Amino acid sequence: MLQLAEGVLVVARGEAREGYSKKDPLKVRQAAEKAWLAVNMATDHAMGKHDRTPAPGPDAHQSRHEFLEAMGRRDLSKELSFFADRMHGDCFYKGAFPNARRDGACAR
Repeated sequence: MLQLAEGVLVVARGEAREGYSKKDPLKVRQAAEKAWLAVNMATDHAMGKHDRTPAPGPDAHQSRHEFLEAMGRRDLSKELSFFADRMHGDCFYKGAFPNARRDGACAR
């Protein structure tokens, strides 16, 4: 699963480059969705290495946080929240066009 997540991230980066170069918000949104998928796949992979799986449906996000925090990785749990709010929520769902700033902030 980790290799698949890495492959999805490669595709997301390509879509993001294309989206920014062509000023195409749809491509950037698609890249954000794929990057979010890669984050979740990587987290699920780590959970699987510890014989854990995320809860099904809408509870999956919370179970990922609980896993990361139980592993002593509050920092990664915080990053997961950032990705969920900014990249997935703001960029993909709300259509905010993320700028190229290092902090990944989105702008409409």
